[in-house]
Amino acid sequence: MEKKKVTTMVAFLPLIFMALMVFVGNILLNIKLEFILLLASLVAGLIALSVGYTWEELLEAYTKKFTKAFPAILILIAVGGIVGTWMYSGTVPMMIYYGIKFLHPKFVVVTAFIVTAIVSTFTGTSWGSAATSGVAFMGIAGAMGVPLPLVAGAIISGAFFGDKVSPVSDTTNLSAMASEVTVYEHVRGMLPNVTLSALISIIGFTFAGVYFYNGNLEVSDSVLKILSDLESIYNFNIFMLIPPAIVFIGGYFGAPALLLMLGSSVVAMFVGSFSNGFLFSDAAVALISGFNVSMAEVTGAVVTDFSPRILNLLNRGGFVSMMGGSVLFCFLAMPFGSFMEVSGCLDRVIEQMSKLIKGAYSLIVVTFFAGATINGITGNGQFSIMTTGQLFKESFKQKNIPLNVLSRTMENSMTLLECMLPWHVTAIYMASTLGVPTLEYTKWSFFNILGIGIYFILQYRLAKKINSKIELSDLENIKEDINKLEIDNI
Repeated sequence: MEKKKVTTMVAFLPLIFMALMVFVGNILLNIKLEFILLLASLVAGLIALSVGYTWEELLEAYTKKFTKAFPAILILIAVGGIVGTWMYSGTVPMMIYYGIKFLHPKFVVVTAFIVTAIVSTFTGTSWGSAATSGVAFMGIAGAMGVPLPLVAGAIISGAFFGDKVSPVSDTTNLSAMASEVTVYEHVRGMLPNVTLSALISIIGFTFAGVYFYNGNLEVSDSVLKILSDLESIYNFNIFMLIPPAIVFIGGYFGAPALLLMLGSSVVAMFVGSFSNGFLFSDAAVALISGFNVSMAEVTGAVVTDFSPRILNLLNRGGFVSMMGGSVLFCFLAMPFGSFMEVSGCLDRVIEQMSKLIKGAYSLIVVTFFAGATINGITGNGQFSIMTTGQLFKESFKQKNIPLNVLSRTMENSMTLLECMLPWHVTAIYMASTLGVPTLEYTKWSFFNILGIGIYFILQYRLAKKINSKIELSDLENIKEDINKLEIDNI
């Protein structure tokens, strides 16, 4: 059957439908996002069928999308194993224990941002830093009564700080490669935006932590009880830092994230067994199904004496915990992007966006939103960077815009936004790992929100300088032409 081209209105229809359904269905009517994704995929699929594609072709496109996303899904599942085994080993509980003892509740939020930013800078991964220091700070906040969406926003902000400037980050290197600049040229171009956003975020998180924490004596008593329960369950020692050290050091040297996570989980199983006296058979349960405080009964601990908070704090993790919601969400999100690509809707959307380019600034803005659109539809940040680079690189060269502007435009369009799109695999991951829905932590993601706003302001100033140079160059060329005419006349 001959394939027809989609019209502009039809190409935008699935995006408009999804935006309306997310706002009306999810935010106002509380309809689950999984159902909304199914409806949006249905709309995109019907459009693809209407222009001549067969069900077999749609299924093939979905299969290709799943193949590309499979490594990310494996990492998503591995995170559940890390959480379960790190609870078993005492790694996360030890971070929570000493965090509670030495951190004032009012400064938990800003500390979560700073520490997670440091971890993500050294490891180059927003996912890994959220799953390690992020999980620990969520535990500290939960014990102290600090609002969890606020802390989650701080953790995500810190996680993406490092992901944007770390020379060992995959997106940093990919953005540089796709733009034909060095990693350090790319990072240097990112620094003004990142630094300014981070400084304002530190002020904002400090103020928010002080303003929103209303501690009282009852909370303090419950915190003391948590400390006592943790002491009775675990024998805290320095060996409990080995599992995160494997992830951080290995990440710094570029080892595969999935192997690091699985290796760290295995080491944590041995650490928990030898340090705390837990049964090693329970270590396997913690890896697969998650840790449970009842595993401490073998050491003589009385589970019925523990506070309900300690159960909520520690009973979590395992591969299975990620299979129900997170992985299912990924499966439901992929058909939408697949059908948009195969039907030609995505190409048509990008084509229409390209028509908006008039000058240097409009080129930068269109490039940003083209990258964000590709990433939002496909759920693949790496694909959006490579595609956007291919689409707009020559235009940047023609307008004499430095290519590190292209590289930071592409990275910002990916890293700053994807964690705030509820259907995106990164947002699914963050919501699952931190236990806070995307739409609840988004408004507290100061660094990401500020980063977008400040980025556009800085690029506007840059574009004005570029346009001024172009106008000056044109003026000099006109003068040269006039001089040539005068000489010819003589």
